[in-house]
Amino acid sequence: MPCLRSVHTGAMSAAMNMAVDDVLLDVARAGGGPILRTYAWQPPAISVGYGQRIDEAIDAQRCRHRGFDLVRRTTGGRAVLHFNELTYSFHCADGEGVAAHPLQESSRIIGECLADGLRRFGVNASVERGTSPAPGRGGACFASTSRWELTCGGRKLVGSAQRRTRGALLQHGSIPAGPEYLGLADLLPETPGEASLASVSTHLGEWIDGPVDTGALAESLQQAFAGGLGLMTRQGPLTDLEKEQALHRATEIYANDAYTYRFRSDA
Repeated sequence: MPCLRSVHTGAMSAAMNMAVDDVLLDVARAGGGPILRTYAWQPPAISVGYGQRIDEAIDAQRCRHRGFDLVRRTTGGRAVLHFNELTYSFHCADGEGVAAHPLQESSRIIGECLADGLRRFGVNASVERGTSPAPGRGGACFASTSRWELTCGGRKLVGSAQRRTRGALLQHGSIPAGPEYLGLADLLPETPGEASLASVSTHLGEWIDGPVDTGALAESLQQAFAGGLGLMTRQGPLTDLEKEQALHRATEIYANDAYTYRFRSDA
């Protein structure tokens, strides 16, 4: 019987986080999925969508000055400041389980699992059932809510992006634990202001009494995905080979400025 592999990797650099997601995508494609990974970022980082131009997406100089990592995701969407949050990633091979469905349906299934996990954690999240907003190159991910993303109190709580590549599905997303993600507003070329971003988005700290336990949230998400997908769970760390492959990919790709700055309007 297929199992859901659950991996909690803790906090890593931006380059390593994206590289590990890449490696687990290959593992899923080869028959090792589905996989649910949860993780954090150290130091805090800005991730931009795969097709964004850096100069349109973010003030890179100000980002570096504040000590934030800067990385290009393999998925689309807009800029996110990963700072005091839990990030999830879900991986499975094309034609299997969630990935046997078209993009919108697979996004809905994953969204329902996320909503269930958040409710188990004590946050009454809802799945957005409206139409997706028109894509844009600039701006912040949390400035608008796409279809099948998560809201709470009418404001966006989880920002997600999905891509199907190399014979597998990857969806990952950001779940802010506190208001730190709002700092992205000061790093955009055309800033909307934190107040504007806060009016359309929210974080777990607004809905939980006391400190947000992201470890407990990771457990809640694991239980929800297993229940929603009808799978047993198998917990375990990354293998030595996966770590080795991720380190190589982080160095060669995600920590490489040639990749990060590959789309520029002045290029």
